[in-house]
This record gives sequence, C-alpha cells and structure tokens, in this order.
Amino acid sequence: MERVVITGAVRTPIGKYIGGLRDIPGYELGVLVLNQAVKKAGIEPEQVDEVIMGQSYQNGESVNIARVSLLAAGWPVDIPGLTIDRRCCSGLDAICLGAMKIMSGQADIVVAGGIETMSRTEFYIPGEFVKWGMGGVRDPKWGLMPRGHGALPMWGLPFFDRIQRARVMSQPVERFGELNSMMSWAETAATTEGITREAADQWACLSHQKALKAIDAGKFTEEIVPVVVPQRKGPPLVIDTDEPPRRNTDMEGLSRLRPVYENGICTAGNSSTENDGAGVVVLLSESKAETLGVDPLACLAGFSVAASDPTLTYPAVPKSVDKALGNAGLDIDEMDLIEIQEAFAAQVLADAKLMGLSGADLENKVNVNGSGISLGHPIAATGTMRMVSLLYEMKRRNARYGLETICGGGGHGIAAVVERR
Repeated sequence: MERVVITGAVRTPIGKYIGGLRDIPGYELGVLVLNQAVKKAGIEPEQVDEVIMGQSYQNGESVNIARVSLLAAGWPVDIPGLTIDRRCCSGLDAICLGAMKIMSGQADIVVAGGIETMSRTEFYIPGEFVKWGMGGVRDPKWGLMPRGHGALPMWGLPFFDRIQRARVMSQPVERFGELNSMMSWAETAATTEGITREAADQWACLSHQKALKAIDAGKFTEEIVPVVVPQRKGPPLVIDTDEPPRRNTDMEGLSRLRPVYENGICTAGNSSTENDGAGVVVLLSESKAETLGVDPLACLAGFSVAASDPTLTYPAVPKSVDKALGNAGLDIDEMDLIEIQEAFAAQVLADAKLMGLSGADLENKVNVNGSGISLGHPIAATGTMRMVSLLYEMKRRNARYGLETICGGGGHGIAAVVERR
C-alpha cells in the first residue's frame, strides 16, 4: 500500500469572531490557501485529483465549499470537490480521507483541509415551521418559488444561531438529554479526572504566552497566507498575524473570571474561542512525489477516529491516539511533539492524564506554540491548521515524530501520527 506524504502546508491567519476576516466569504479564504498550497508544493492545479474540505457550519451562501473554492480559484472544472463534517475533527479528518483515497489507488494527489467562517455563520428558521405554507408564487425579483421554498420577512418564529444550536443538536436529545454547550462535558472531565480551576487557568495563561512568543519570533510567517481585506476608505487592510492571542493575559486576570456554570472551573479565559480561517495541505503518494521531485514535509504514519458517549467526549481522544499509534507501530513516548487541541483547558489536562503524559511532556512537547485557547478554534479548519503548524515546528527542530489529536462534538476523537525522514 502506498505511503502518503504531505507538502504545501499553508493556512490563513486566524481571525477573531466578528473580527478582521468577517467580511471575507469562506470560499475566498479557500482560494487563497488552495493557490498558495500548490505553489509551495511545486505542482499545477490540473495535477490535483480531488479537493476535500472540512466545514462544520455550511450555509446556503457557499454550499460544498471545497468545490466552490476550487472553482473560484480558477482551477479546472473537472476537479471534484467534497465537503465533510465531523465537527471539530473535520479538518484533520479531511486529511485522513484524502490519504485513504491515495492509499486505495483512487488518487495520486489530493488537496485536503478545512474552512470555517464562524463570523458569517447563519441564523435560521427550522424548515418545519415555515415550509408548509410557503411558495407556489412567482416573485418579481426571484422568479418562481416552488411550494416549500421562498423568502420569509417575518418574526415570531424560532430563529436559531447555527453555532449555538449545533452544540445542542450534536447528539439526539431524546437519548442523551440536552447539552447546552460542549463545556458541560469539559466540566465532567474536570470533576472525573481531578482538574482544578488553578491548573486550568495556568494552562490557559501558558497557552497565550507560547502563542505570543511564537508570533514575535516569526514562527508562523512561513505557513501563513496573508489576507487582503478591502476597506471602504483608504488602502486595504492586510491581515498576516493571528488575531486572538491576548498580550494582557495573566493569572490574576484569569482568576477573576466567573465560571460559566455554578461550581464549575471553565471560564471564557480557559476555553477556546470562535474564529475564522482556512488551511490546506497537499497529499501525494510517495511514488508520485518522487516522480515529480516534490520535497515532503512529512509522511502520514498512522491515523484513526474513535468515539465515546457524547455527554463525555473527551475519552474519545486517548482512544483515537491509541489506535493511531497502533497503526503506526509506535508508542506515545516516541512522539517528539504533540498537539492536543485546546477546546478547554480542563479537556486538555484530562486527556493528557489519560494518555499517560508526564509533567515534562506537557512542558516540553505539548502545544509548544499555543493552541485553541490562545490561537483560536475555527472549528473545521482547526485540525488542518494545527497540522500545518506541527509540520513546520517539526522541521525547525528536526523532530522525527509528531502527533495531533482533537476532540469533536457528538463524542468523537481523531488522531494522526506524522513522520519526518
């Protein structure tokens, strides 16, 4: 079976919620990373067999964002595009799915990644409340609206924020009850695994410190594609740096924040943020890379997805790690760098405990340049973005093995092991 190598890894800067990237449609972020990725890889778009993207908050303005992005990028119309949703796991899962296409002989080159513009996520009215009485008319602007379709300039109906509603509906309420946020299972993790508020705040503070240190050292420069944002007046705004990290973050400020839940430990300060951004990598079969003379950043040594009770979720992370390491024939102690996506500090520390990581591992190997609490968490893009940063850090350190793992709504965990030769 063909080994899969990774190259052309790029990402946009991460935008704050309703921040600098809010006016940029998701597919335009896709255009930027797609074109830069193939350029970095030294290949032409027409050599790509397929584009696979994760997006958890798809909307009616850019359906199947993988296909829309590649078309907007001017790529050949005969390149297929596929969009997937495994919540927070999506960006990494797109990479794994692309790898499986290559491993099974269905493709030689796949561009895979994730896009999320949470600032532009829709508000919506559930169809069952409006469709039955709508349509069957010809609108002077929009033309014929078949029954069950149309526009509804009305109020007094359920009007949901897709972001918040998705958290509630990531599992059937009839079976598991209503989770009004992912934070509810992070609190369970804290209680079950003995994670204290102080430990969570310390991790959050360190996350910001590491992210800002990396930014100031220019570590992310090579991997970031700047985004040019037109302005109504004056020259365009060029965003080339991650927006979320806060320079004034300290333990005193974090300790003053009230927990979201009574008697809980999770606060806005030790939890990830909602963000915008995109990232992709180019995947090739090893033989194709050799034929084209492509210099890989790393190869995929193993990957796996696991699941658990969606009211807990966090145990799915160590389960996925064990499976991915088993596929790679490696042990956790052999990992030189580890990315554990920071949905919540409590979740990271609980997962690290279940993974058997030591204090030294947490200090020297895990999230060395920050993660979701500091850099942000553009849901379906995060898995790819963390992989991009991991690959470049491995290159800087001449590290051999890297591990990335993420938890996802609905009780999922995903992990991938990469190897540099």
